[in-house]
Amino acid sequence: MTRIEMRELKNQEENQLREFLKYQNHFLKEIYKQLKSVEDPRHPSYIKYGIDEILMTLIFKNICNIKSMTQMTNEFNTTATIENFKLLLDDAKIEEIPHYVTINELLKKLETTELEKIRKEIIKDIIRRKTFYNERLLNQKWKIIFDATHIFSFKERHCEHCLTQRFNRGTEEEYTIYSHKVLEAKLVLADNIIISIGTEFIENEHEGVSKQDCEIKAFKRLSEQIKKDYPRLPICILADSLYAANPIMEICKKNNWKYIIRFKDGSIKTVAEEFRNIVKLENKNETDIKYVNGINYKENEVNIVEYEKRTIENKKSEEKITTFKWITNIAITNKNVKEIIKTGRQRWKIENEGFNTQKNLRYNIKHANSLNYNAMKNHYLLTQIADIFLQLYTAGNRMIKILKKSIKKISSDILKWLTTTILSKDDINYIQKRTTIHFV
Repeated sequence: MTRIEMRELKNQEENQLREFLKYQNHFLKEIYKQLKSVEDPRHPSYIKYGIDEILMTLIFKNICNIKSMTQMTNEFNTTATIENFKLLLDDAKIEEIPHYVTINELLKKLETTELEKIRKEIIKDIIRRKTFYNERLLNQKWKIIFDATHIFSFKERHCEHCLTQRFNRGTEEEYTIYSHKVLEAKLVLADNIIISIGTEFIENEHEGVSKQDCEIKAFKRLSEQIKKDYPRLPICILADSLYAANPIMEICKKNNWKYIIRFKDGSIKTVAEEFRNIVKLENKNETDIKYVNGINYKENEVNIVEYEKRTIENKKSEEKITTFKWITNIAITNKNVKEIIKTGRQRWKIENEGFNTQKNLRYNIKHANSLNYNAMKNHYLLTQIADIFLQLYTAGNRMIKILKKSIKKISSDILKWLTTTILSKDDINYIQKRTTIHFV
């Protein structure tokens, strides 16, 4: 595409807020009603802003990639923003955008389960549409990636729920880091759409616990919640080698879930040895893909697949071989083995499209928008809800692909239109008009 053609395309761009809202309305038509239905913990005599007004303000803070609460108050302090919010909330009576202090006071009291209910309804709406059915594993199983990450760290104890980690023990340089971690379950809708379906905060019950909370304990809680929320959803979990353990396999068996877990020889030595011995006996060493079914492990039968990726690394054309290995309860065949390998490698997406993007490119989830722990968790959950909206819009908007817009540019365009141009009634009619959206 020439520079002249690129300029012409840029000139043709529609109101980006309007385009974003068209996608939101297509997939999440009831979102504003859902926000209004959230149980408000505030005393009625102290309510100036509706709970839907406050929650929508925060969702748009994340969509517009605004880093802090004070910046949000400043950026949204325009007549256009106020009028646009009124239109979106069916002519709400707000005269000012809620101040960040007012917002954080609400989030201190709001039950996190209220936001989790909204996310659950959003996910169910997306699944019911069948738009992403072709992305299921073997046309049957929805892929869910589990992984944990640090979100907040402090040099001094933040609260009684902090996890603690000591460094340089027994030396003059010994110090302690206090942190909060989260375990995420991300639903894979496409290669470029990985959205949050469940969140479990890894946290100590109180300051004096003898054993700290950990990722595996959090997985047990989160898997139970996902099974409760989506009892009939056919699931295949993807996870790193930490999860290659009998307790995880038993949970999957109980829930009737499949799993594809990264496998290292040190994870389960007896299984690794049996796999290697069978491969040698069957003379499979010369192939890039090797698999063995039916290896006994405690009360389970497991299957192992190994894939050697060959790449040319340097000017001397030297070949580099990278080996990947997974353990699964899916029977491996010549027909499905490549799809199993491809799916196993998708686990990295929670770190790349997921945590890395949310930490470094958009949302800045490492920034605590409040020092109150409950408010911090609610901020995080609202970020995950906003991320669903934005991922669907980014993946489906043809103009974004053609113009090769960066993540930051997509958000800054929405912010510009939100804060400078008031939506018209014609815009609202356009947003609400039925449409077909294709994901290429």
